[in-house]
Amino acid sequence: MEYMIDAFDNHLILVNKDKKILIDTGSPISISNQEEIEIFGLTHKSSQTYLGVTIDGISKKMGYDLDALVGGDILKNRIFQVDFNNRLFSVLESFPCEDRDGKEVVDIDLYMDIPIIEILVGKDSTRAFLDTGAKISYLNRQRTEGLKAIDEREDFYPTFGTFSTPIYEVPTNFKGREILLTFGVLPEPLEASLSMANTTAIIGNDIFSHFSLTFDYKNKKVCF
Repeated sequence: MEYMIDAFDNHLILVNKDKKILIDTGSPISISNQEEIEIFGLTHKSSQTYLGVTIDGISKKMGYDLDALVGGDILKNRIFQVDFNNRLFSVLESFPCEDRDGKEVVDIDLYMDIPIIEILVGKDSTRAFLDTGAKISYLNRQRTEGLKAIDEREDFYPTFGTFSTPIYEVPTNFKGREILLTFGVLPEPLEASLSMANTTAIIGNDIFSHFSLTFDYKNKKVCF
């Protein structure tokens, strides 16, 4: 199955007929205004609120009319590929990748059905949430000390609100492939949540400027 992607403000929004659905690997729960979500050829149960957040609240913050958010409780049962360059989201029958032909396979960990990847940020080994709900990548503030900001951007988290963050450019290595990735710094109350899974970073949708990614939660693998 293939779906078109609307990359509004660097968010991963799947277009499913007349429905607009935010694909959020950083959320363990799927939410909508209804008790069910029809997606990927099946009907799934849906929550109408998560930590006090509703789909209408997310839509208002984004400035985009969403019908649903699909999180890890649904995504964990599918193998899927995100290709921002071609604006395609594909649901696959099997994991298509091996360590050959330019494709790299990386093991992931899962915390509450949120994928975690281990990479090098600068010279430091780093556990990072792989979060398609994040339009900006984030790094622990201690890791940005001494770096010069190249920009300032605005973002929001539904449980926190809107905030501004300085942006830093840091060499980042994904299994031997080095890219320059930009990172912001979360407000301290949000940054504290990173330590729950021994992580110090969030990799957001900027990664799709460099790679298409295929996720396989059951076998705990991602390929790019």
